[in-house]
Amino acid sequence: MKISSVFITGTDTEVGKTVVSAILGLAYKMQGINIGYFKPVQSGAKGYIPPDAKFCQEILDLNISPEKLCAYIFEPPVSPHLAAKWVGIEIDPQYILEYYQKLKNKYDALIVEGAGGLLVPLKNNFFMRDLIIMLKLPLIIVARPGLGTINHTLLTLECARNAGINVLGIIINRTPLKPDPMIEDNIKTIANMGNIKILAVIPEIPLEKKKLMEVAKNIDLGGINEIEQKRN
Repeated sequence: MKISSVFITGTDTEVGKTVVSAILGLAYKMQGINIGYFKPVQSGAKGYIPPDAKFCQEILDLNISPEKLCAYIFEPPVSPHLAAKWVGIEIDPQYILEYYQKLKNKYDALIVEGAGGLLVPLKNNFFMRDLIIMLKLPLIIVARPGLGTINHTLLTLECARNAGINVLGIIINRTPLKPDPMIEDNIKTIANMGNIKILAVIPEIPLEKKKLMEVAKNIDLGGINEIEQKRN
């Protein structure tokens, strides 16, 4: 299976981008693909240990330290532009691009996880959206299932499309195991009004590798790759 790298964004912070990144990575590994992970900017890294990169490095058994999976690591749990300002530097998008290219050479493809949503600033007048454009990557949006998600998801989708970003689809994360009519309608409404494919609906599960692998087995990678090929 031939694949390209993909960028993972969210409709907000704490929607589960890291867990989805790990699940997608497991799904690709099950197909024999040498998949890697990249977190351009990690904030909230206590002791400069990047939690998102560490989680994915462990789940995907990557033979590289978590710190080397990030271009920038900051301790304060704030927006990247502010974290950088507090330590007296400015984030350099060109450095991120070069870091991405070097890391990508070690793998067949990379799962690139953003910070927060599309309009999270990396520096003055440069947003996460602009980094996706610079990296020339297709996008997967991770969304919540509950109240408010229609607005958040359609806004994110519109922002990406207006910027010319190739959106592969939406992954709804942390759905309750018990059926919920509102959530079911939210998912249908996002698909219909956004004219977008729902790539996966992931239930609320324990963050254990065995459980994540069970979910990964049901991810339709063929469908994701087919969408990407049609839009290229």
